Amino acid sequence: MQKITHIWANRLALILLGLGTCSQTLLAQKPPAPTTTTPPAPNTGNTNRGTMGNNTPNLGNGNTLNYPSNDSQMNRTIFLSGKVMFEDGAPPSIDVRIERVCGGSPRLEAHTDSKGRFSFQLGQGSNLNMDASDMNSSGGFGPSNGGFSNGRMNGNSSISASALWNCELRASYPGYRSDVVQLGGRRSLDNPDVGIIILHRLANVKGSTISLTTALAPKAAVKHFEKGEQLAAKGKLEDSEKHLLQATDLYPKFASAWFLLGQVQQRQNKPDDARKDYLAAIQADAKYVSPYNQLALLAAQEGKWEDAAAYSKQAIDLNPVEFPTAFWYNAIANYNLKKPAEAVKSAQTLVKMDAQHRIPEAESLLAQLAMDSRDYTEAATHLRAYLALAPNAKNAEALKRQLSQIDEASAATKK
Repeated sequence: MQKITHIWANRLALILLGLGTCSQTLLAQKPPAPTTTTPPAPNTGNTNRGTMGNNTPNLGNGNTLNYPSNDSQMNRTIFLSGKVMFEDGAPPSIDVRIERVCGGSPRLEAHTDSKGRFSFQLGQGSNLNMDASDMNSSGGFGPSNGGFSNGRMNGNSSISASALWNCELRASYPGYRSDVVQLGGRRSLDNPDVGIIILHRLANVKGSTISLTTALAPKAAVKHFEKGEQLAAKGKLEDSEKHLLQATDLYPKFASAWFLLGQVQQRQNKPDDARKDYLAAIQADAKYVSPYNQLALLAAQEGKWEDAAAYSKQAIDLNPVEFPTAFWYNAIANYNLKKPAEAVKSAQTLVKMDAQHRIPEAESLLAQLAMDSRDYTEAATHLRAYLALAPNAKNAEALKRQLSQIDEASAATKK
């Protein structure tokens, strides 16, 4: 099998995560196959956790979200329903919060009933009785519970589809991590049932997909942050950048604003500026994991494998649960650094985490690693798994021929 080192270095491009959510983004996108593609690009941070819908927007190079320019459904009311279950079998609870998270900022939308069910109109959470966790330091309802307040329309509390490009739905309960449902690309006429959201009991998780500094942002900084989100959703990147720069000038600890600014600059093909923004986000909040993951992606795209390995490891150490793409970047980096044991470990962990097979290329990479170590039986196993998950991959025919050759050689050995 052809060596993939130079291919990863030259072909690292962003492809839609068919996550059904991300794209959801990360796992939702179709990451690269060892001989022809590139690693997936994470969404604003929560990379690929949980149940996704079937309306994920495409992520092109630079994390650009491609929405139809004239969509008659863009400003219609969106209803959502579903159910929350605890992975460990705990009974449903009426205390589970259903939150919409935009740009890392959560907003309460609803609570589950006694059977774990929920149903609501997006944006109606502004009419609910908020608790202290929904209030910012100024006593108002700032980015710590919302984002996209400007997505409301006609004076009511509904949310337009165009304002959801950077949003996801999740459950929130102390001591548990939620699967997420990506809301980007969702339309009013889509099936409102998002399915079952699973809550997983947390262990050894030190970092988060949400920055705790957001709740302390002053109102003026929040205003610019939300305006920057809105403009980014409309593709007005230069204007968005101006507002986000003002947000970070007003509040240098605004980690979420730094992170979004990095994404906006990445979409403008300004990787150096984006890298500085992600580092600023980390300086503002060292336990905010999303910037580490994005820095790993940038490093991998540029073939800076030491950096890619270091940043992805930091993301994994902080949160080994919610960032599966960190394991993907780590595996690719270690392969190129000629550290097969570390690459195998990360790729195998990813395969176990990726229950929905959002990154089938992990199987392909494991096949390459097995081939390198002359373990042809193991290579065949992973090749079959990859071809089953990605039957239409560009290199599928070549891999099928290679698999046939391996099987023939194995059969000859047994005679």
